[in-house]
Amino acid sequence: MESTVVKHRDRQSRNSWVSAITAEEAEILAAAQELVYEAGESVDVVLAAEAAHARTIYSALDEWLESGGLSVKIRMLCAQNTLDWSFVQRHSGNGRPLEVRAARIPLLAALIVDGKAALVCADSAVGRRASAIRDPGVIETLQTLFDGIWRNALQVTERIDFGDRARTDMVRPILEWLRLGVTDEVAARELSVSVRTYRRYVAEIMALLGANSRFQAGVRAAELGLLPVSPPQEPPQPRR
Repeated sequence: MESTVVKHRDRQSRNSWVSAITAEEAEILAAAQELVYEAGESVDVVLAAEAAHARTIYSALDEWLESGGLSVKIRMLCAQNTLDWSFVQRHSGNGRPLEVRAARIPLLAALIVDGKAALVCADSAVGRRASAIRDPGVIETLQTLFDGIWRNALQVTERIDFGDRARTDMVRPILEWLRLGVTDEVAARELSVSVRTYRRYVAEIMALLGANSRFQAGVRAAELGLLPVSPPQEPPQPRR
C-alpha cells in the first residue's frame, strides 16, 4: 500500500510539471515572455507551426532581445515559411549570440530554456494545444530531438540575393533542375544558353548557397524557400 501511495504521489508530482495553456495568442505570448525572461544560459527555439504561433514567439523574443537579453545563447530552427528575415537581420551579427538554421521539421512551435523548461505549441486532432513543461524527462527528450535536427540543419546568415528579377526567374529553374539531377546539356538547352554559361551559373549558385554538391544546392534552396512548395514539374528530357 505504501508503495502504491508513493507511486501515486510521484505521478501527481510529474503531472504538475506539465501545465496546459489555452490556445489564445495572448496567453501563449504571456507564457513565452515569462519563460524567456527566466533564461540564464540558452534559449532553443523551434518555429515550424502556423503563422499565428510563429508571430507570437517572434514577438516574445523581439521584446526580450530589445530589453537586453543579449548574453544568452539563442539557437533558432525554422521551417522555410516561418523564417523572418527582418528578425534575423535585427538580432544577428556584431557578436550577438543568435544563430538561425533552416530545416524541414514537423508542425511545431517551441521554446526550450536552459534545458530545464519549455513551451510547446502544436495542432492536434482536437484543435490547437499549448503546454508549459518542466518535467525533466520530457525536457531531455525535446532537447535531444532539437540537437539532432540542429546538427543537420542549414545555417542561415543572410537572405540569398540573386540580383534583379530576370536573374532570379532564371535561377529558380536551375535550382529545380539541380535537385532533379537534370544534365547540363538538357538544362542549357532549356535556358537557350551554352553549356559553359550554364555551368558558370551553377558555380555561382553553389557559392551563394555554400553547397558542396549540386544536389546539396537544390536541397538547401528548398529549405530556404527558394523553390516552390508545390510538387516539381517533370524534368526536361533529352532530345532523341
